[in-house]
Amino acid sequence: MYHKVTPDPRSGGLGLRVPPEKFAAQMRYLREHGYTVVSLDDAVAFLKGVKSLPPKPVVITFDDGYRDNYLYALPILAEYGYPATIYLVAHAVGRYNFFDADRGVQPRNKMLTWEEIREMRAKGITFGAHTLDHPHLTHISLEEARRQIAGAKKFLEEKLGWPVVHFSYPYGDFNSQVAAIVAAAGYQTAVTSRQGVNYPGANLYTLKRIRVTGEYNLQRFAYELNRYLRER
Repeated sequence: MYHKVTPDPRSGGLGLRVPPEKFAAQMRYLREHGYTVVSLDDAVAFLKGVKSLPPKPVVITFDDGYRDNYLYALPILAEYGYPATIYLVAHAVGRYNFFDADRGVQPRNKMLTWEEIREMRAKGITFGAHTLDHPHLTHISLEEARRQIAGAKKFLEEKLGWPVVHFSYPYGDFNSQVAAIVAAAGYQTAVTSRQGVNYPGANLYTLKRIRVTGEYNLQRFAYELNRYLRER
């Protein structure tokens, strides 16, 4: 689980920001240590038990849809031929990260444009939804949660012209009612910020991820990749 990939410290702290040289080293580590980066769709087929995957499969995801994903992450991903999934805050596309910047918790960051999203899709990037406005979904009414979740799917599909079937919970905030709304809206999966590894038979609406921050050196990155494998 990534957010920003940029060298610019003005875009925010290392909790969400991974410098490009670290991201490149991490992608190289995956290649050199026997990991196979697979698409989210292939991972879902594996979790459903209908597709096999090579050993040590990894899915790369980005939350929010920052423009730096296009400027800095995409060239590195393309160098290795890696697919990835980016979860878009629908109303932030072509704008800025109002959901954090307007509250003063993050600097203002530019977000992906529609044109950049289309270009990235042609290069193997999948796009999911991260709601319309990035609220805490358990802090709002179920009616508003439904609008944020189903509305993002409808808005993105109308703008982009292709199905949007994957979802990420803003701030990792969800409960069973919110997960049920995601399923009812027609999404096939939802990812959380719960740390861990997913195995066949996993609940596709509460998928775990492994967070990567800009504070990690390569040794810590390797440790995080492996630490949850023992918890099965």
